[in-house]
Amino acid sequence: MNLVKMSEKDFDNYLNIAIPEYAEDKITAGTWKKSEAIHLATESYANLLPKGIHTPNNFLFSIMTSSSIGPIGMIWVKSTDKKLFIYDFMINEEYRGKGYGKKSLISLDNWASEHQFEEIGLHVFAHNQSAHQLYKKMGYIETDITMVRKIE
Repeated sequence: MNLVKMSEKDFDNYLNIAIPEYAEDKITAGTWKKSEAIHLATESYANLLPKGIHTPNNFLFSIMTSSSIGPIGMIWVKSTDKKLFIYDFMINEEYRGKGYGKKSLISLDNWASEHQFEEIGLHVFAHNQSAHQLYKKMGYIETDITMVRKIE
């Protein structure tokens, strides 16, 4: 697996997928109403990446294999001191379930080590059990859990 600095074209393609998916995740999690979700997701990305792929302390990678013509997914991490935080990680649907997620996280570990980072954190939505299980298999531990109870 190769992590390659994301191009402007790949970034635009990423946003076209990521913003609606993030909005849907926030709706599913009960955080946002459907009527406001796309607007809030678009606003979130604009605030987090005001200079797109050139936003300081943010690293957006296209995930490539030796045989792929284009990206099979992406990883976005932000650095703070010696720590990285995964803001987004996505394997394209047709490549899921084939071990590429695990290999991509190993590649990220190697990149982080080469750049002398000491820790990688992330957030996973509770409804995304496949991602949650992958992260647990890769040695990520839960540091806090947010829970909610709806009042009828």
